Amino acid sequence: MLSYLHSFHAGNHADILKHVTLLYTLLYFNKKDKPYTVFDTHSGRGLYDLQSESALKTGEAQNGICRLLQDFESQKRRLDGLVPYIDFVKDSLKKGFYPGSPAIEKSFINEKGILFLTELHKTEYEMLLSSMKSLVCRKVTVHVENKDGFSFLSGNTPPAIKRGLVLCDPSYEEEGDYFRAAEVLSSVHKKWSGATILLWYPLLANRAEQIENMKRSVLATVKNRDSHTEVLDAALLVDSPESHVETSLSESIGNSRPRLYGSGMFAVNPCWGLDEHLKSVLPYLSELLGREGNGGFSVSML
Repeated sequence: MLSYLHSFHAGNHADILKHVTLLYTLLYFNKKDKPYTVFDTHSGRGLYDLQSESALKTGEAQNGICRLLQDFESQKRRLDGLVPYIDFVKDSLKKGFYPGSPAIEKSFINEKGILFLTELHKTEYEMLLSSMKSLVCRKVTVHVENKDGFSFLSGNTPPAIKRGLVLCDPSYEEEGDYFRAAEVLSSVHKKWSGATILLWYPLLANRAEQIENMKRSVLATVKNRDSHTEVLDAALLVDSPESHVETSLSESIGNSRPRLYGSGMFAVNPCWGLDEHLKSVLPYLSELLGREGNGGFSVSML
């Protein structure tokens, strides 16, 4: 199923959580002058226009990244931990685009690194190719593939450069995505046990069981292999679960309530300090982005 288009949701609260986590991880990897490999399994088009018809239809960016930027500009509350992310987004918007995860990865991966981007949707893939060509930054090695991200990741791990990370954020439009994410990432960890794996997941009231089963499956698999493997689970809530009865991620486009009541990041082998970093920024983000005082957060090492 290829109906999901991230252009409707670019810049929302889920993007903020995902990108803050991703950027902290990339900056941590860059502390050592060593090459590393990055896989982005569901890349999207890479660059987005927040003034497009699709973005304006949902208004999610206005309630997400635009609200965050406005609050930072007010100078009332400036968290040091968010400054690198805010500065990068502001600079990108001045250039006429909002950066998706591929833009963050290409801009921050070190020059010795290798970036693999996969996108199955043909039109999104072609736009991703164009985006990566137009994004002017340091010369880095980027491979863009019009392939299923799960299959590509499975078939290309472990990579030649074994230091590295995976960002996996499927659309979850298909119920089977929850099972497949758990299956593929567990298999990848078996082959590439040292990789940092970042799995984004939605918080949907009607998918609570699938979400928990997915996380439990990955956790059990990696802990059975090595009980010392670190696993982090962090969530950012912008509304209460009781308010939501969506049957899919796309059905509530244009509705008055956010389509998600939050989202989470499930990380295997998280880089050092990620838990404390998220603990420092999520209280602010949940208060700022929460609807009618219903924001919340959690950060747990499992």
